[in-house]
Amino acid sequence: MAASEFSHPEPSDESDSIDWDDFRVFLEVVRTGSFNRAAMKLKMTQPTVSRRLQRLEEAINVRLFDRDRKGPRLTVEGQRIYSDTCTAQAALERAASHAAGARKRVEGDCKILMGEGVASYWMSRFLAPFFNRYPNIELKVFGSNDASQHKRELFDLCVHYFEPSQAEPIAVRLGTMHFIPFASREYLRTHGAPQSMDALSGHRMLDLATYVYKGSWASWSRSEASAQALLFTNLTGCLAESVRHGAGIALLPTYAATVDHNFVPLDVGVHFTAPIFVSYQRDAVKRRPVGITLDFLRNHVFDQKRMPWFRETYHASELDWHKRLSDAVHRAAAPHETTDSISAD
Repeated sequence: MAASEFSHPEPSDESDSIDWDDFRVFLEVVRTGSFNRAAMKLKMTQPTVSRRLQRLEEAINVRLFDRDRKGPRLTVEGQRIYSDTCTAQAALERAASHAAGARKRVEGDCKILMGEGVASYWMSRFLAPFFNRYPNIELKVFGSNDASQHKRELFDLCVHYFEPSQAEPIAVRLGTMHFIPFASREYLRTHGAPQSMDALSGHRMLDLATYVYKGSWASWSRSEASAQALLFTNLTGCLAESVRHGAGIALLPTYAATVDHNFVPLDVGVHFTAPIFVSYQRDAVKRRPVGITLDFLRNHVFDQKRMPWFRETYHASELDWHKRLSDAVHRAAAPHETTDSISAD
């Protein structure tokens, strides 16, 4: 190596432009004690290593090495830079390790009970984002339209449509579901669109058993002759798919408009609501998988700020709802640092 390569560098116009990868070259030269050995380890040529070090010296305006027969020898300033660089490298490695392992440290399962419809048509859209964030949390999702089932079987989280009256379990309101009539585009092409509640009496109506307590077709029909629905089922999936494939008109939650373009909302003055609660035992959320899942439900799956269809006030379907859902799913998939700040109150 030429002696000029270790000459004291002059200030450069590019002294404020530092290539941080040059510090990696600098570390290898110090650790191997040789430009040639450093070049071999870095898979570079020896002249390239020399140029990179000279560029670093010019950028920081510090002479890093003296040369003698035994090879490059650190100057006093070089020794200080070496110490600082080792500290910085260790900090970067710790940061990378923490970032890579943050989600992997959360392991375990969370057992959830929720309505069949919400599980199939809504929660399923957020499962891929959840598993991207937390690859080691196993979700056990059970569907039920029986409001009392959570009392018979132990679940970590229960999503339901009533507020528990007892102090335990703890209940947190996630939002509100709004139900209005829906039909498919195919059905409307064949049978026309009803313009009022009275006009529904001339259409094929489909009903869900659980609506009997809230607002079944029979309860809000003004015509006793047509108060009997052609389909009466306790299967939410059966009801929704029947609507989607043109069998008739049924009450569905307004978020159905975001699920599939073939679900067409009918604004005929029929509307009822159901609160969405999640309940859990106080000790359950002390387990990180459960606490994280609860946080995900509140901030993503039922995000009232970004999802008007879950707000307490009824909002009619708008053209941007599909984009709102897409944005919400994308946000839910974005990586982030996990948190233990889950409230049990």
